[in-house]
Amino acid sequence: MTSHVDPSYIDPTQINPRAVRLVEAFKDALARLRDEEGLTFADLNAATALLQKMQHATGVPLATVAMPLYSELFQGGQDGYTPSNDVESPTVIHGSPHIDNPGTLPMRPDEPGTPLIASGRLLDGNGKPLAGAKLEIYHASDDGTYSGLYDDGVPTHNLRGHQFTDDDGRYAFTTITPVPYADAFASAVDGIPEAAAALGRSLYRPAHIHYEVHHPDLVAPWYGEIYFTGDPVIPVDFVGPKMAHPALLANTVLHGEPEDIAAHGFTGPYRTAQFDFVLKTRTSPETATVKETVA
Repeated sequence: MTSHVDPSYIDPTQINPRAVRLVEAFKDALARLRDEEGLTFADLNAATALLQKMQHATGVPLATVAMPLYSELFQGGQDGYTPSNDVESPTVIHGSPHIDNPGTLPMRPDEPGTPLIASGRLLDGNGKPLAGAKLEIYHASDDGTYSGLYDDGVPTHNLRGHQFTDDDGRYAFTTITPVPYADAFASAVDGIPEAAAALGRSLYRPAHIHYEVHHPDLVAPWYGEIYFTGDPVIPVDFVGPKMAHPALLANTVLHGEPEDIAAHGFTGPYRTAQFDFVLKTRTSPETATVKETVA
């Protein structure tokens, strides 16, 4: 006996109304761009082709490669809370070594770069300290590469570590000051440098430190990058200038006094950077009430 399936039948229990609305809204947005800005299929094809090239070259998820398109849409002020990327960076490596608080990120004996002492506090939406929070900390080296991603002889956890905040929500660690860098793989993709230039963007990323914050009281883990006030690369960052939201900027100070340098055990000038996180916990208000903190 032969059974026939109705090709027009769709199981109504499998229909997702939200997905239907989003697809229709996306098509409407494209139609407006077509009518108001002259968007063509060739434009869409060129953009998607470049994204596919970058994904193939870097190996990261296509959604991450597309960050220049959506970063400015999904990272707002978040009602006074420190904006989060909400997704892990493709440069993260889990299982980093624990460091004291204050402590020093693992690094090579001859690690190039200007020493940096980073510190601050983790606070909830009421300005209360978040004690015992785990901070996963990592950043690129002075030549703009991340350890553990390539077979280049650099120790896997170089400039990577984690520590826990103290009873006052404080953290502090010594590392090397990050510098702006360009992704070598993306830069080598045919068409990417030209596309960046056409948009008035640089292929360089601003100097930054990656953090992940985990704590049982947090509504969700915090993922993101902290930048440095005054970095000239921020306005032309290829990923998008709003990635460096004002609430993600750390103030830095260069110290060059011989006595100060010697007191900290350095052999030359060093920098300090201070940044406080305001994170939403399960008991935090919808809008953070933190007005001023002292690190």
